[in-house]
Amino acid sequence: MKHRLLPALLLAAVVPAAAQHGHATLSNPYTSPDDVAAGGRIYRSHCAVCHGLQGKGDRGTDLTTGMFRHGANDDDIYKTVSEGIPGTEMPGTFFNGRQLWQIVAYVRSLSAGRAAEQTKGDPSKGLAVYNAKGCGGCHLVNGEGGRMGPDLSRIGERRSLGHLQMSVTKPNENVLPQNWSVRAVTRDGKKINGRRMNEDTFSVQLLDANERLVSLSKADLAQFEIDRNSSMPAYEGQFQGGEFDDLIAYLASLRGPEANQAAE
Repeated sequence: MKHRLLPALLLAAVVPAAAQHGHATLSNPYTSPDDVAAGGRIYRSHCAVCHGLQGKGDRGTDLTTGMFRHGANDDDIYKTVSEGIPGTEMPGTFFNGRQLWQIVAYVRSLSAGRAAEQTKGDPSKGLAVYNAKGCGGCHLVNGEGGRMGPDLSRIGERRSLGHLQMSVTKPNENVLPQNWSVRAVTRDGKKINGRRMNEDTFSVQLLDANERLVSLSKADLAQFEIDRNSSMPAYEGQFQGGEFDDLIAYLASLRGPEANQAAE
């Protein structure tokens, strides 16, 4: 029956599809507005009966928080939709390839940028936590801070509540390729480490520990290794009282003027 194809879309996510996609944190290759719209059409036909037209849940989980019990990276969601969840109302589906990725893109869109309205903390107190934890040593916010980590200036309008929480407590769960680290040794023995910014067949560009942009020819390297783990330490269990909620509220508040105006 059509309406039962995806009745509990994200009650939980399962083991990442590493064998199919090469590594556990592959990002969705189909995220254009047209892909999101196509995913929305599939969602309304097959998922909304359980998750609601707005994704806020009914028989199925609320999808607007971006928080899922067994993982929330793109591979997790892809496999959940594809194979279902044993022991629940969530069966597998006949969709595959691009259509499945389009569903993933639409599910992501249901939670993106909504953290500010969902968080329980105080953004002003969260700024104090951000400073106390030394986050500005690696992250930029509106031009101030370090560059070894992602720029957070508009993170609140791009990420879900679940993503922000996971990025602080378990940063290795979903590391985007632009945040991978590089360890290289030149043929004359010079060691260079940094954040991978760009790479092609013949060269790699990285930001070194002194925040200098370095371009390396792969032909000049004796060793070249990519570390797909996050360079950020995990802060799980390192907050007291409401500090964690306050920090997440601060991160959620980091949005561009257009997003803030739309929220008013």
